[in-house]
Amino acid sequence: MKEGEQVREHEVLNRIREIFDATSAHRGIVVGNGDDGAVISLPDQTVVSTDLAVEGVHFRIDWSSPEEIGRKVTAANLADICAMGGWPEFLLVAVAFPSRHLHLLEGLAHGIAKEAEKVGAHVIGGDLSQGSELVISITAIGSTKKPILRSGAKIGDAVVISHLPGSSAAGLTLLSKGIEITTDHARELVSQHCAPEIDYSKYGNAFPFLNCATDISDGLIVDASHIAAASSVALELETKSLTSHPQFEKLLKVFDGSDSALTAVLTGGEDHVLLATTSEPEKIEGFTRIGTVISGHGIFIDEKRREMESGYQHSW
Repeated sequence: MKEGEQVREHEVLNRIREIFDATSAHRGIVVGNGDDGAVISLPDQTVVSTDLAVEGVHFRIDWSSPEEIGRKVTAANLADICAMGGWPEFLLVAVAFPSRHLHLLEGLAHGIAKEAEKVGAHVIGGDLSQGSELVISITAIGSTKKPILRSGAKIGDAVVISHLPGSSAAGLTLLSKGIEITTDHARELVSQHCAPEIDYSKYGNAFPFLNCATDISDGLIVDASHIAAASSVALELETKSLTSHPQFEKLLKVFDGSDSALTAVLTGGEDHVLLATTSEPEKIEGFTRIGTVISGHGIFIDEKRREMESGYQHSW
């Protein structure tokens, strides 16, 4: 679809459906995309999550390609399913858009399909509508044999992360300042903001050894606080384990000093890092231990209590 092209709704739906239907078939689809509703069959417990992304709030079209936007919104949904110890199976996609963005829809659909294909998930339906801005809503459906909850942390557990948070915040900083992106590390950080890379297989391999998990989307302190509250424990985090992480050096090249870089690690959002606790950290590959679950309430950093207000929160 080209910019300024006049097309009817059924033509748009048919083009988008062709993109989604081009992905690999899914054994659990009984009735697929194209009817009033889809019919699916899953052998295990079902995990459902939904996420909404709004132009100008969650993404900017002048910073991201349509494919990157599609990948980013999809990754947020897939990460939530994985944080529950589930594996994403199906997606429902609803999009509202103004006529000026019609030419973006095919790229957006390709991005959604590309990210979904990483886990073998299949788009089984959705809706299109007119709107003043581009708004994307995705509902993800997954399966799990045993859900991993925020309330499962045990005193003595190791607190671990799948990778270091802060890259998305660093990428946003570079874009916001209008800095020319010329180095590999800067491109990597901007890419992590526009279309975060998630190692879904690493998540899946860790599931059997996790007592508790959550997706870091609002910042490490905020999401760690959710675990502490749900599990009626405290989490003690160590800054040394964060600042000694190899990725921290790349953040130092963006932020003015180690304190600013550490703030990005602790409070930056949209990284989609898996934060978890485990009684068997030695059995989990590719995760970094950053602290311990202790008795009490709230979050402690280097033995000092830290309040939850730091982090990304919508406000009205």
